[in-house]
Amino acid sequence: MKQVQQTFTGDIIWEPLYQIETPVVPFEIELFQSATLRRLKHLHHFGAGALISPITHSRFEHTVGVWSLTKFFFPEWRELHAAAILHDIGHLPFSHSVEKSLGKNHHLLTEANISSFPVRNILEKHSLNPSQIIDLLNQNTPLSSKSDGISIDHFDSFMRDTYGAGEYIIHPAILIKKINFYNNVIDTDENTAIHILDAVIKDNRIFLNPHFLAMDELLSRAIILFSEENPEIYKTIDQMTDYQLLSMLEGSVSGIVKELINVLVNEPHRVTICKNSDQGEFKAEVRKVYNKQPFVNGIPIDKVLPEVRQKILELDALCQTYRFDIKN
Repeated sequence: MKQVQQTFTGDIIWEPLYQIETPVVPFEIELFQSATLRRLKHLHHFGAGALISPITHSRFEHTVGVWSLTKFFFPEWRELHAAAILHDIGHLPFSHSVEKSLGKNHHLLTEANISSFPVRNILEKHSLNPSQIIDLLNQNTPLSSKSDGISIDHFDSFMRDTYGAGEYIIHPAILIKKINFYNNVIDTDENTAIHILDAVIKDNRIFLNPHFLAMDELLSRAIILFSEENPEIYKTIDQMTDYQLLSMLEGSVSGIVKELINVLVNEPHRVTICKNSDQGEFKAEVRKVYNKQPFVNGIPIDKVLPEVRQKILELDALCQTYRFDIKN
């Protein structure tokens, strides 16, 4: 039987989504066992939408997946292994849900954490340069390519989300055996590329569903209202977990904040999406889609198979504004 606990106390880590065994070395063990990484276990990758969704994996599971894939495809690139472990440590509670409303940037917070105790000390202890790891996170690499292709980070998100939703045709463990990398992005055969693109499209449609967006907006609204009376939250939220944030908001003296959190946690069925854009007390807006695509023999799939181009373009139509109300 595989060792499914991810406490990093052994020499091999089992990654269940991709069904691969990944050897772990001392600096990786120390990073994964640090409080900085363990906090990710208590942050929903899917944001506040996880409160109404079967997609409930944490940033920690995502990070283990990204790290395992990085070592699977690039076993000798030690610095990239460290970058994979650390790439998400700056996320706030519920991931992207409240970042914009608080004027935060998880990339900058990640860099600050890498430059600070305990991460910096662990890296330097094992002859790894924190500045070099930060540079890798800002460059085009297989971990986080800036192009229209798919990097390891985004690939894991697409696979993990759609798997959690039961929206997959070919299991991710099979797909990874059919891909490689071209100029830092995923490259494969036509058939596999079609299945990967299908996951990209499905995932966008899932996380940009108006009900999930409404959950993020309600949480964001609650935090903004709470911060008006408690400005110290801007400093303390960076190291909070999802549970700690919800507990703090539930203890607010504001009746409005308490009601918003009650809807989020206990009565999300009261959220109603309005049919008309000029109705509804609340507004949720889509500003960005992840219209990434796999490559086939070094060429984007929409250039190889023009018939899929329309599917990619249709993702842009998801950028719209929704109005919603809370029923009494």
